[in-house]
Amino acid sequence: MSSQHQHTRRLATLVAAAAIVATPLQIAGTASAATGGPAAGQSSTTPVTYQGLKLQIPSDWKVVDLDKQPDTCVRLDQHTLYLGHPGADQKCPAHRVAPKTDSLVVEPVSGAAPRADIPTVKVAAGTSVPDTLPSVESREVRVAFEGAGLYATAAYGGTTAAVQKILATATHDGSGAQAKGKRQAPAPRLAAPRALASPSGVTPSTGYTGKAFDTCTAPSTSTMEAWAADSPYRGLGVYIGGAEQGCRQPNLTPDWVSAQTRAGWHLMPIYVGVQAERIDAGRAAELGRKAADDAANNATSLGFGPGTVLYFDMEQYAPGYRGTVLTFLSGWTERVKQLGFRSGVYSSASSGINDLVSVHDSGSYRRPDVLWTANWNEKANTDDPYIPSGYWADRQRIHQYSGNVYETHAGIKMLIDRNYVDVAPAAPTDPGMTSLTAGDFDGDGKKDLVAVEVST
Repeated sequence: MSSQHQHTRRLATLVAAAAIVATPLQIAGTASAATGGPAAGQSSTTPVTYQGLKLQIPSDWKVVDLDKQPDTCVRLDQHTLYLGHPGADQKCPAHRVAPKTDSLVVEPVSGAAPRADIPTVKVAAGTSVPDTLPSVESREVRVAFEGAGLYATAAYGGTTAAVQKILATATHDGSGAQAKGKRQAPAPRLAAPRALASPSGVTPSTGYTGKAFDTCTAPSTSTMEAWAADSPYRGLGVYIGGAEQGCRQPNLTPDWVSAQTRAGWHLMPIYVGVQAERIDAGRAAELGRKAADDAANNATSLGFGPGTVLYFDMEQYAPGYRGTVLTFLSGWTERVKQLGFRSGVYSSASSGINDLVSVHDSGSYRRPDVLWTANWNEKANTDDPYIPSGYWADRQRIHQYSGNVYETHAGIKMLIDRNYVDVAPAAPTDPGMTSLTAGDFDGDGKKDLVAVEVST
């Protein structure tokens, strides 16, 4: 994408976001200003109660009642306490990339979307939140208040310290919470390795040619059905995690992925990790590999199989970050491929894509399998003046040709980015050797017998 296109995109995103962010609410009967002034060196807090669970939150946080405003976009880049289940059809910007910050969603366990991608800490009635919460690459953690029947899902910035401090203030009407001498929950343990979705699920396709759209939150099943019947799209980009994924994904579950695949949709998983200006240059390759590990775990837990292209979203960056970004993306590509997936990179044509083109023939960087170019020229094809015709030429391209546009199909309007996709399905893979042994029987230093067991 040209600089002009990219700046236009960022301005449009900010304008769209400002227009739809919910205004702060005063929750009648649940939220009130803290009495008395803060002690020296302490920040002011406000008590908020939801279904018997009381928390002390910073006074400058917003409070949003999702039960009353279910279409509010649950943003993970703003200091906000959301109460209730996020809506199935949120009014979000098409594309939101921003560092996560301290925020909370408190909702009933019943009806909450499963989160196999982040750790869950269980807090039994009569115990308190541990002093330390686990942290993961995607910078979210869930606390289950078992006595209250509520989840508190926290996003955080650099560490979990601030959200832990808030959650440690929790009391519940029926649990005797926070009494003196109350037992503390045992130190949390990270979730076990994530398993594939249900064996009865449908594995998403690994290739597609045609029009696709992406939007900040995966649409509800009813919206997907309506658009399948009345739109030109059969592909959809879905955001599966990352430290700078700005929107909550209440619909994105293994069942949702399976259902949309069964309905004929081709899904493209996008990972929004740390962006150029926040990558530690000395650890760029390592951080790229860590992002790949997280993305692969998230994709696997949703039911995406080997050969799926996992796309890293690298927004436009200044020329000074070129070397750091290329090293980071090389680490990403190397690790993604080691884990059995294919590597994709989304970026603006004038920065990330142009830089990847410049090292196409270099032996110093691992080349991604697919390029997803942002160049808003309104042309629904995969031709791009930034990419030589012989590069990524074997059905290895996606072109985002328009963005931050409203479209209405079957009476349902969404803010989307438009894409044209030409990505080949994954090639059949060698089942691999699961057992190998060799022997030298006559002592001449050469192997006389090799036995191999192959699992199909």
